[in-house]
Amino acid sequence: MRNHRKLIVRGVSEPLYKIPFHQKAPIRRLSMLSRSLIPDSKMHIAVHFVDASKKKIPEYSRLHKHDVDEINLILSENDKLIYEVQLGDKCYKVSSPSTIFIPKWTKHKARATSGSGIFVCIIKSNKYRSFSA
Repeated sequence: MRNHRKLIVRGVSEPLYKIPFHQKAPIRRLSMLSRSLIPDSKMHIAVHFVDASKKKIPEYSRLHKHDVDEINLILSENDKLIYEVQLGDKCYKVSSPSTIFIPKWTKHKARATSGSGIFVCIIKSNKYRSFSA
């Protein structure tokens, strides 16, 4: 009988500024799935706990692109979490609950503008690379 315990891992707290094309910001980030956590994984998942309801969060993401698809989920329970998302050359106001699909090579960035909630980033490969847009 196979032991599947190695497939269950705890999230690891990581500073946002250690992620390529991101700056320091008052956002708690947990890496939930990556090659370093589960070597057989083909996904990277990070959860960001965001609270822009009382103070402005500085712009923390620079325009960039990846060589794989990315999915972002904007979620909130009580308050509306609102993000400004740039895809290509256009900016969009996106409020929770929303899903943003970012095809590979699409330049993008996001920033929380108001509300509180959770921003989930799912990258469909554990060997992705980020590039300057």
